[in-house]
Amino acid sequence: MTAINFLTNPNYKGTALGFEISIIHLLAIALLVAMLFRRWPVKFLFPGIMLYILYFSICALSIYPSPNKLYSSFELVKMITLLITFLALTNYFYITHDFDSFIYGLSTLVVINFFIALEMKYLTGIVQVYGLFPHQNSMGMFMNLIGPIFLARVINKKDNLFKSVFFFVIFIMTFLSVLFTFSRGAIACFPLGCIIVIILTVIFHSTQKAFIILSVTGILGICAVIYCLPNLINRFTNASEASADTRKFFAETAINIIKDKPLLGCGLNTWGIVAMNPYYNPYVNHKYLVAKTEYMGLVETTYLLVGAECGLLGLAALLVWYFYYLLHAIYQSFRWRKTEYFYLLVGIGGGLTSNYLQSTLEWVLKQQINFFILFWCFGIIAVFIQGAREHTTLSYLELIPLRRAEYYRQQEIAAAAVAEKQMQSELQEQLEQPLDQPSDKSIE
Repeated sequence: MTAINFLTNPNYKGTALGFEISIIHLLAIALLVAMLFRRWPVKFLFPGIMLYILYFSICALSIYPSPNKLYSSFELVKMITLLITFLALTNYFYITHDFDSFIYGLSTLVVINFFIALEMKYLTGIVQVYGLFPHQNSMGMFMNLIGPIFLARVINKKDNLFKSVFFFVIFIMTFLSVLFTFSRGAIACFPLGCIIVIILTVIFHSTQKAFIILSVTGILGICAVIYCLPNLINRFTNASEASADTRKFFAETAINIIKDKPLLGCGLNTWGIVAMNPYYNPYVNHKYLVAKTEYMGLVETTYLLVGAECGLLGLAALLVWYFYYLLHAIYQSFRWRKTEYFYLLVGIGGGLTSNYLQSTLEWVLKQQINFFILFWCFGIIAVFIQGAREHTTLSYLELIPLRRAEYYRQQEIAAAAVAEKQMQSELQEQLEQPLDQPSDKSIE
């Protein structure tokens, strides 16, 4: 709702429907410009960014076999604008270490989304709630990524009672929001992210508070599942036959495209066009797909989608990029376990694990809003990788007064050294002077 799509095709079935410019992009540019004007040490090569550039380059090469180069350009522009937001927020976090603003911003979003979800579920009567998001799967994946962060904060951060209760309530809201989606992939993957948080906490940062909170969380989680159990059972056992079959059809179609175009694929953001080809999709006239008019729906697996559109090279680059940050989230959580930022790395590690697994069942990680939060979490991890390389836990703004004080101290030491040297020089001159000869009068 805060974006404008230029040269858009809203009926197209793809991961980008136009050259989209949103208020998020404009704010990111404004943030970068502000930091440059203030002469903050803005960096453009954070850890992992070259892996993304490699993935972007392979995606750009896939335009060559693309049947619609304009549609491929839609996705390339989206990838560039996402990189701008990554640079803006990563630099902000790197310079200020102001992660709390980000966490409170996400908390506000969760609260607003939760009340909208309640209205949809209990007043409007929508079965699969989507809240502020374009689809219930989008909301489920978003909450799957940020939910473990709030759980990790409650367990590991030394907040006062009010903050601990506040973030615990936010975590419960993310959990309930996932249940409201009735998305099988989201519901199945949410506990995995929480389990990763628990395991890393017990290994690296075990406390009595953690066990108490985990016990309460487990009890509330069981109660919530029991409350929703009838609908959950119905969702898993009586799911539409068409849903399962179309997933299967699209998966086979993607594999056929990969076999035919293994290196560069059929072209970035062109699945909706290529999947209409009976050569790749033998089910194109099936009763479940015959309603498709000009474009085919998306394959419900992020990895098959990337493999079909960008080839095995693009898929390999994506996986290396993804797992670089996941493995570093776990490794850096060990390195930063004695700091207040431990919870962030543990929470993001759990959220990424949940999202990656859910991506084997749903494509929405490539949707704009989910890509945003993914990039921002990658940015946070990159900050801690960089901080570990520089052997400091302090932000640039915290270092400024320390460096200024150190500069003044060194100046005082230097001035004292000069004064002492001057005194020693004067004393030496006095010692080297010959004794005065006595006058004749004094002899007499």
